[in-house]
Amino acid sequence: MRLISYERACTVGMLHRFLRASLLVGRMPSVLGREIFRSRVSHVPARVFEDSVVFVCDVERCLRQLEPLERRLIAYCVFEDRSEWEAARRFHCSQSDVSRRLGSSLDLLYETFCRTGLLKRLAEQSHAEIGATT
Repeated sequence: MRLISYERACTVGMLHRFLRASLLVGRMPSVLGREIFRSRVSHVPARVFEDSVVFVCDVERCLRQLEPLERRLIAYCVFEDRSEWEAARRFHCSQSDVSRRLGSSLDLLYETFCRTGLLKRLAEQSHAEIGATT
C-alpha cells in the first residue's frame, strides 16, 4: 500500500485496535488461528472488558464476510506488518494482485465497519463536528 486514503488508514487503525483488544480479551484473532491463551485483564473494569469482547466479536463478524485469501492477506500485511512484496512471495501471486486484493478488501471492510456502526463516514464526521460547534 503505497498511497493510503483516509478511509483505508481508518480501517487499518481499526484493525490494529482489534488486534490489541483481542489479545487483551485473551484470544488470538480468528484470522490468525483462534488459539486461546491466558491473559491478564483481571485488573480491567468489567465495563471496559465487556466492551472489548463486543468489539472483538463485531470485527470478527465483519472479517468473516471476506474471502479466505483476503483474510490471510490482512492478517499477513496488517497484523504481521509485512510488505506486499513479502505477501506476493508467500501466497505465490504477483505484487499487483496482492495490492489490488488488499486494497479492495480494506475498502470492503471500511464499508462494512460503517454499515455496522463501528466507524463513521468522513462526511458524517464533518457534519457532526459542524453541528457540535454551532
